[in-house]
Amino acid sequence: MVRRVLFYLGVLGFFPICSSPLRAQQPKPNSTLTDTQKEGRRIFQQRCAVCHTPPTVVARGYGPALYKEIVEDNEDTIRDTILEGREALMPGFKYGLTRPAIDSIIEYLKTVKRPSSRPNNNQPADNPEQSSGGETN
Repeated sequence: MVRRVLFYLGVLGFFPICSSPLRAQQPKPNSTLTDTQKEGRRIFQQRCAVCHTPPTVVARGYGPALYKEIVEDNEDTIRDTILEGREALMPGFKYGLTRPAIDSIIEYLKTVKRPSSRPNNNQPADNPEQSSGGETN
């Protein structure tokens, strides 16, 4: 019985650790998202977060963190990258996501604050383009 209780406490203690990368990719807590942005957040968490959220202590990041300053004024480039991908860097989603779904992801990303730190990255956080070779997706 004691082992079972300790097991469940251990599992419950593990969940906050696992969910911290997703919380880092959330918009400001006081902001109100539109229905389009909520849909974009849902799709982002299902399809993009595995590569585009800050890594945990035990996992490395694959793609750059995406946030408002990267996305604004680059919507067409971001849209094309999501559709076509980047050779050897990111798969394209032209067969898996519709144009409205991609637009909702972009609208959601316009609400995301810049992450406070960039773990496992030797580049300064001031220039996110350098950390990903100048390519955003």
